[in-house]
Amino acid sequence: MLITNDLMRVDVFAGIGAVVFDCDGVLIDSEDSNRKYYNKLRDHIGLPPMSDAEAAYCHMHTTAESLAHIIPDDKMEAIREFQRRVRYRDLLPHLNLKRMDGLFEFLWWLRDCGFPMAINTSRTDTMNLVLELMDLEGFFYPVVTSADVRRPKPHPEPMYQAMNKIGARPEEVVFIGDSVVDQHCAQAAGVRFWAYGNQHLEADLHITDYWTLRRCMQRAYPGTRGLY
Repeated sequence: MLITNDLMRVDVFAGIGAVVFDCDGVLIDSEDSNRKYYNKLRDHIGLPPMSDAEAAYCHMHTTAESLAHIIPDDKMEAIREFQRRVRYRDLLPHLNLKRMDGLFEFLWWLRDCGFPMAINTSRTDTMNLVLELMDLEGFFYPVVTSADVRRPKPHPEPMYQAMNKIGARPEEVVFIGDSVVDQHCAQAAGVRFWAYGNQHLEADLHITDYWTLRRCMQRAYPGTRGLY
């Protein structure tokens, strides 16, 4: 298992042409906020809070898959009506959403070095709002959500779409994710997979934090030190 550290070999960073990020658990710490959001939906129809297993499932799957997993079929219309009345934007201030420590500085360094960056996420219609509120607009192109593809993660289609728009080959691309869904997507697409904060996954590299990752990559790409 290769884990980011200041003494690690840097050949693992050779030949990188683009970096693709998952969103939840990678760009933003949203596990608690996702749990609160789905529990609010369950509370609306008189159900108890999710179990830990249900919360873990919802953290890595699309909204549609998550709702189908935790909401009975006969209550789904009531949930849809609630979602039409209560906007996600209005709930966000109460959901404790926050950017991962060191991410902003890492993204600035990547952009200053000229690395294209993209997003491959299971989110649907909330991604632009999250980028706006987390001050992450302008870093990523394309932003591929589950609404943009016929077959979302773990199918490789969203990764193929990102690579096509970037103009990068699989061997040049790194996908940073935190779930087995991300791992399977990367493997199916033939790209390198770096696991963020989850050492139970099969990954080419396990990331402890973005500060250490940036220092390691600066050793591999010393020409540009970035703005931070």
